[in-house]
Amino acid sequence: MGSAFVAAPGKIKVEVLGVPRVAWSGKEVVFGRAEARDLFALLSVSPDGVLADGIVEALRAGDGERGGRRLESAVREVNQAMRHVTGCAAGVRFVVKSGDRRLLPASWFDVDVWRFGDACQRASTTTDDPARAETLQEALALYQGPLLAGRDDLWVLPVRQAAQRQAVNAAVRLAELVRADDPDRAVDVLQLAVERIDPYSEMLWGQLMTIQGELGRHLAVRRSFELLKERLAEIDTAPSAQARQVYERLLG
Repeated sequence: MGSAFVAAPGKIKVEVLGVPRVAWSGKEVVFGRAEARDLFALLSVSPDGVLADGIVEALRAGDGERGGRRLESAVREVNQAMRHVTGCAAGVRFVVKSGDRRLLPASWFDVDVWRFGDACQRASTTTDDPARAETLQEALALYQGPLLAGRDDLWVLPVRQAAQRQAVNAAVRLAELVRADDPDRAVDVLQLAVERIDPYSEMLWGQLMTIQGELGRHLAVRRSFELLKERLAEIDTAPSAQARQVYERLLG
């Protein structure tokens, strides 16, 4: 399942689901200082913006006036880097104020996680199963890896976990929608999910083994359970009693 993310014409492409990358017309945007990279990363996963105090706290910019100065310095550098790559005039701002918040304007930026969140929301509100399946597929194609992969900032972890949970739920829901008419597709969805989204999710592995069992693929069930044990061993744990019951029931 390849990425479904192609930036809208005239917008800066921002990828944060997986290894972060910012590009304009194929040219990668580079920020010289860590503060600017950190600010841009935070705003890129916050479509509604972030309060200035929240930015200073998340980026550990310091207290009082010092934190405010470092924030303004980071804003200036983001604006300068974007003007440089786009060729825009000095007055164009790429980090804007909205009340007490700072944000990246949707008029300039197309961000994969914004689209991902929108697709998950649309999937939860539509009552039409084919439309829901299509939207869930869209969300899963956008999820190319852990949010802001490679970053270990304290503020990143809860946001990353939330996106992962959304992706796991999308995979489970899509597999349930298609399993009756296209069980092979359901298997493909779940196999991709345990590879790309969450290799430690017993819910994903359990659903995968269940569908494999329904198809009479007992060797595949055994292989899936062995892979589950291998993955969980990586984090010093083992399949739960419930997972073992699913496995034994399918082979019993």
